[in-house]
Amino acid sequence: MTVPAATSTIRLSQREANHARSRYEGEVSISTGQREGKGKFFYANPYFAYEGDWLAGKKHGQGRLSFDGGGFYEGEFEAGEITGQGIQEWQDGSKYVGQFLLGLKHGEGTWQKADGTHYVGGFQQGRYSGQGKLTAGNGDRYTGGFEAHKYHGDGSLDQPKQDMSYQGQFQLGLRHGEGTLHELGGAAVYLGQFQSGIKHGQGKAVDEVAGISYEGAWLEDRPAKFAAAWDLGPAESQESFVPASEFVREEAANQLNGVEPAKDKKGKKPAKSPSPEPVPDVGPVLKGTRGQPLPEIAVRLTDAEKAVITAEVGRQLRISVYKEEKSPEDPEEIIRNPVKLGDQRKTEDEVAQPPQESAEEGAETPEPICEGSEVLDAAIGDEGHFLLDGSETWLLPVYLQPAIYFIKVEDVTVLPEKGSSWARMEPLEIPFRVADP
Repeated sequence: MTVPAATSTIRLSQREANHARSRYEGEVSISTGQREGKGKFFYANPYFAYEGDWLAGKKHGQGRLSFDGGGFYEGEFEAGEITGQGIQEWQDGSKYVGQFLLGLKHGEGTWQKADGTHYVGGFQQGRYSGQGKLTAGNGDRYTGGFEAHKYHGDGSLDQPKQDMSYQGQFQLGLRHGEGTLHELGGAAVYLGQFQSGIKHGQGKAVDEVAGISYEGAWLEDRPAKFAAAWDLGPAESQESFVPASEFVREEAANQLNGVEPAKDKKGKKPAKSPSPEPVPDVGPVLKGTRGQPLPEIAVRLTDAEKAVITAEVGRQLRISVYKEEKSPEDPEEIIRNPVKLGDQRKTEDEVAQPPQESAEEGAETPEPICEGSEVLDAAIGDEGHFLLDGSETWLLPVYLQPAIYFIKVEDVTVLPEKGSSWARMEPLEIPFRVADP
């Protein structure tokens, strides 16, 4: 911009407002009659008043533009416009110190707002732009790139009230691209891709509260293949015991309701219990033998389409075995009698015996017999499953009666109250036959 050369001036004082209802006190050019040098201008709109430098009839140089109510701008002017370095304060106490262009914050500056927001960095046409550091009134803290008043590019956002922090890429205010998100005070961490503010793409999440980790594809803020159900199957294959177990349920219901075997043509009951009805060939059948451990069984996770998931590990589970019986007092009440897995006792009489008192001093102490456990806790391992390994831990007590029993797998994962990517799954309970050796 071409700046006119300064000329000789004289000072005048305009006591009355002119036809435009404005008034000026200060120096004017002798040759042009325009305001030039130092002067004070009272606008027709009493909201504004200016005192400072003039050139060629326009505000130019250092000056102060006051606003009715206490706000003002003080700093550089150019050809009548607020342009250059200056300070602007507002009636509510907000303050900006930095560069201006044509009346807008433009360049580098510091803005302190009345609500506690504090920003140091670049501006473009009144908006945050370029590199900057922002502390919002709600306590959020951001350092990094801006565009059009929004987070943009690489940056770091800390949100204490939400127990959340993020380092990575942004696009127009949202997490977008590669980044690392810490939630629940750092107990939950996601490292991977984002789209429009949510987890989307490839990523890995680790939740220290739940003990779960997942690495793979994400879709709309959750694993693309999220765990929806438990599954039990042979350790050496991906087949499932669940489909075949559905054909054992009728036998389990008959056992519960005391349905007797069908009589022969002469009206007599068979001398021995008939063999169980064969199960259609829909997959492997889970079978147990009293006095022997359960066979090797893989506890797995499946998605909504029943496909096995191996990307999630760490989910906590509890395994138990029980037999259904009707209550002697109320036939409508079904009792689930638990089985003590790993119980080495040989007879039900031993089970019924009260605990033995300590042996007298000097007497030989008998080797204690393992009495087993009604529940066993475990977790999905790095291989994507938990293996019932056929050890004595999983022994079916020898005193069990041959019958239909149920094996139950339930989710005992400790999930955060809010902000978790995981959901608790419904228990899996399938019937299976326990036979004599």
